[in-house]
Formats: sequence, C-alpha cells, structure tokens
Amino acid sequence: MGSKNSEAPTALTVRASNLSVNLCEKTNMNIVAKTEMNFHGVNLTPVSEMSGVWLTSADVAKALHYNSTKSVTNLFNQYSDEFSPAMTMVIESMTNGINGTSRRMKVRVFSLRGAHLLAMFARTPVAKEFRRWVLDILDREGSISPIKQFTDEELCDLAWLWRASSVMMKACSEVYPLLNVAEHRMTGHFYSITHEYPRTLNKARELIEREVEHVEYQPRKDDNWSRVLPFLRQHRLQ
Repeated sequence: MGSKNSEAPTALTVRASNLSVNLCEKTNMNIVAKTEMNFHGVNLTPVSEMSGVWLTSADVAKALHYNSTKSVTNLFNQYSDEFSPAMTMVIESMTNGINGTSRRMKVRVFSLRGAHLLAMFARTPVAKEFRRWVLDILDREGSISPIKQFTDEELCDLAWLWRASSVMMKACSEVYPLLNVAEHRMTGHFYSITHEYPRTLNKARELIEREVEHVEYQPRKDDNWSRVLPFLRQHRLQ
C-alpha cells in the first residue's frame, strides 16, 4: 500500500452552475437511467462533464445517512491508501454563491467503485444496501455501455502503423539471406522476425480492415486513406 494522502493526485476543472441541480438537467450519463440514481429517496446527482458516474462527497454522505460531509472526508482520510486515482479525485467546481455570484471551490468526488469501497468502511445501517445498489449499477454499466470506438483519424494512424510494419517486414526478409550467407551475428534475430511476425501483422491487418469497412476508397483523392487502403485491402501477407 502507498502512503496515505488526503488529496488525490488528479484534479479536473468542472464547469457546473450548481452541483445540487436537478438530475435530469445536469447528468451526462450514457449508461445509467437517470431515474435510477435515487437511493432510498435520496437523489444523487452525478457530476457533469466527467466520463462515467462520479458522485460528490456530499451525495455519498447523504446516501450513507451521514449527518455531515465531514464524516465521508474523515472516512476517506483514514483509508486513503486503499483508493486509486480512478476511484476518487479532487475537482474544482463553479457553484452559485451569495447574491447570484459564482465561486470556485474544491470538491472531492468518487467514482461508483470508489463509492462502493467507501461504503465498505462505513458502519451506517444502510451501508450494506448501498454497496449492493452500487454493484447493480456497475453490472448494468458493464452490460449496456457501448464499446468505445477509435475515431477515423486514429484508425488511419493504425492503418499506417500496419503499413510501416509490413514494409519493414519485407525489408527484413530481403536482408536475412545476406546475413545468413555472411554468418552475421544478427542472422537469428532476422530469422525470427521474418518467420514469427507475419502472422501477427496479418491478424492486425484483418482487425483494422474490419474496423475501416465504412471508409470509402477514393482513388482520385490524394489523402492518407487513399494511399493506405489499397495496401490494407490486398491479400494477406505471405
């Protein structure tokens, strides 16, 4: 375990007018139904503009039936070395202050896994049920969340990475006979490259070709796609 630290190593700036606004207005969730972010009548408002579901210390405290957010803070400080940056972090948030003014404040937030771990240490009557509730949401998240896809630009980069690898593979296959005749010390290494890596490159080509099926080849267009697709869609490397 690492040393205890009251502050997580990662901080994000979240633009939100108020962390306590209605769930339907601020929640940016692709994987959990908004109506399901209610535990025992306590409305939990996921922090907006963050990937996945993150809850503030205040919301976690309410869900666990603590009277004050300080109880969650103290609990976290006691077991901080159990938490990873993926479980908790400190963010800066803009909130409504007095007379309609805005003020910036630091807020500790917990991912669902972080909230679950925190509830493992809690001793309130609802802690056990809260853990079960969080796990149900995590199970649903894993079953219906869409698989993240590469952007077309990233796929083009991967296609060119494959292309560069195949060119180097061909160069190695042409150099190997010369090294073999010369009994060069690198002969064995080049032998391994030319006999072991083609299968890996062929598999990579198949995967990339499958993912770029939607990309139309335009032979008269001078761009990266037009230059790499003919190689990507040719027969398997021998």
